[in-house]
Amino acid sequence: MLHRPPRGRTASAGKAIPLNDLPAEERARRRDRPAAAAPPSPPDARTVSVRRSAAAAHNARPAEERKRAPCGPAPAAEPGAAKTAEPTPPSVASGQGGEVLEVRRVRPDLLRLFIAKPAGLAYTPGQSLRLELEGTRRRYTLASAPHEPHLEFYVEIVPQGRMTSKIARLKAGDRVEIAGAPKGGIAFDESAARHLMLATVTGVNPFVSILRDALHRGRRDLNCVLVHGASHGDEFGYDTELADLARRRPDLLTYIPTVSRPDDPRNAGWQGAKGRAESLVPAVRRRFELPVGETAAYACGHPGMVDNARTALTELGYNVRTEKYD
Repeated sequence: MLHRPPRGRTASAGKAIPLNDLPAEERARRRDRPAAAAPPSPPDARTVSVRRSAAAAHNARPAEERKRAPCGPAPAAEPGAAKTAEPTPPSVASGQGGEVLEVRRVRPDLLRLFIAKPAGLAYTPGQSLRLELEGTRRRYTLASAPHEPHLEFYVEIVPQGRMTSKIARLKAGDRVEIAGAPKGGIAFDESAARHLMLATVTGVNPFVSILRDALHRGRRDLNCVLVHGASHGDEFGYDTELADLARRRPDLLTYIPTVSRPDDPRNAGWQGAKGRAESLVPAVRRRFELPVGETAAYACGHPGMVDNARTALTELGYNVRTEKYD
């Protein structure tokens, strides 16, 4: 049984002290002390129902949205706090499989296409997917890496092209059907100690995927030399990303963009390499250690470059993996 102090007395760590024996100021302070707050009342049935409904609505949201939004009402902002909106890149944007997340123009005839990744879709770096728009199908190599939650393609818009003319009209929120499983493409040779990669414009797609995947998996000493050819310097859709990776991780990548029309006015001020990608192979081999027995060679993009590169590299003794973009 709990002990209750006699009336007019207060409980203390020692003996009970008569209230009247305390100094006048202390007596006044204790008389004016506010009463203890009553324990909170249990929620009524209606409150419980509302809370359960809010939780059910929260759990019904897509997983990515649940991560960004708490269950229940948002907390009030602190007085004077500035409201900031963080950009949502395509890699974290929500969307159903096949929904266009973003169309990023590099030039009027070149774009990077971001599509929501369908649940359960798995692929390896360098593979391609068949896309369908308004009954037209065409296969495109992925630039995104398997760990990324979106699909990414670098696409050249061909004048009067049946498929690319439709792609050129796409905008965020449109849908692109994914017709079939990933397949084909350029398979990365995991056993090779060094890698020589040749690409033209959008032919860089499989190499971007391979390098992003290697960076994600913590690979070291991959020793890739990527020679990326184009007619003009404004056609390199990933030059900033690749040049930055080469600067930060020289053990992974050496990036060499080159233009085949250095005298064209569009290339005014170009300070990089000059010539077609395959024509730089002798100089690249002299500058970098690329022994035949340790180096895997790849060529992807324009059929003419791919054929020339395969011939030249095969004659030198390299095993060459290729993919042509018609």
